[in-house]
Amino acid sequence: MNPKNPASESKERSFEESFGRLEEVVRLLESGQSTLSESLQLYEEGVSLLKTCHGQLQNARRKVEILSGFDENGNPIMESLEEDERSIEEKSETRGR
Repeated sequence: MNPKNPASESKERSFEESFGRLEEVVRLLESGQSTLSESLQLYEEGVSLLKTCHGQLQNARRKVEILSGFDENGNPIMESLEEDERSIEEKSETRGR
């Protein structure tokens, strides 16, 4: 078995590609067909991919827009989390005032 070692490529991959490779790594590890050395290499790759996926999800979460109210025409006012680092709870409290 020759596990791929694209750990350095993981930061350049999309979330879907990284997650797909992570699933493949898990399947390979669970199969029990790898040598100890290959399993360790796969495990290290999996940890790297997990960190990459987590970071990508964190970045995406920061870009999510939340509804902050309505304008005079009834249109929703959207506010980016990037622009304001307050928590959703803090924003909810100020909207109710």
